Amino acid sequence: MKSKIKVENLTKYFGDKKVLDNISFEVYEGEIFGLLGHNGAGKTTTLRILAGIIEDYEGYVEVNGRIGYLPEERGLYRDEKVVDVLKFFGELAGMKKDEIIKSIDYWLNKLKISNYKNSKIKELSKGNQQKVQFIVSVIHNPDIVILDEPFSGLDVVNVKLLRDIIFELKEGGKTVILSTHQLEKVERLCDRVLILKKGKAIHYGKIEDICRKMAYIEYLDNGKLIKKEMPYEEAIKILKEKSEDVIKFEVRYSLEELFLVEQ
Repeated sequence: MKSKIKVENLTKYFGDKKVLDNISFEVYEGEIFGLLGHNGAGKTTTLRILAGIIEDYEGYVEVNGRIGYLPEERGLYRDEKVVDVLKFFGELAGMKKDEIIKSIDYWLNKLKISNYKNSKIKELSKGNQQKVQFIVSVIHNPDIVILDEPFSGLDVVNVKLLRDIIFELKEGGKTVILSTHQLEKVERLCDRVLILKKGKAIHYGKIEDICRKMAYIEYLDNGKLIKKEMPYEEAIKILKEKSEDVIKFEVRYSLEELFLVEQ
């Protein structure tokens, strides 16, 4: 697979505080890569380095392609119209005027906010502002899309809409880096993940390879049907003790369980 991002021995200090401690990872073309960790783990600092916002660091960072970046905090001009804000960011990205207009119309329609084209940013709901911020990150057709908490402020319907769009980006050959606290979204979306803890990489790879194993089991206990999700080892014990009474047994993997263990 073609490498789009390669990071080796990345270390970053803010003053005397080490916020990234010798982390290494690689992100490939056409994959959705999750960057996870508790608050203060170093996720946003890593994303800002990849996006070229932070340039003062130790280690090696190679980015092969054009970057689009959606930050966790919004960077929109609240008193300006949606169309004018998007035009501005398109121009910053070096796009031609006709390309900008075409891309704006496409993405406003795609995200179902075409009717807000001439509205001021401050007149939009939090969710629709988030949609505009997302458009800023993809308006110039980047090769690599970095998304920091992209589902913030979105309701269930629009979470699904954005999730489907992220899948479409992947299917179109784009590389997506996703950072979110919504672990169920990571499990559904990501091909591989990097988990940080206090600036150090503690897990890296496919979710099923790094997650603590969980199991779902249904069995009869004195004629009563029991349905439980539990650690794999406990389920295996029941499976052995009550093999004739077990109706269903499935191995599962849980990022949430892993995070609780690593807390």
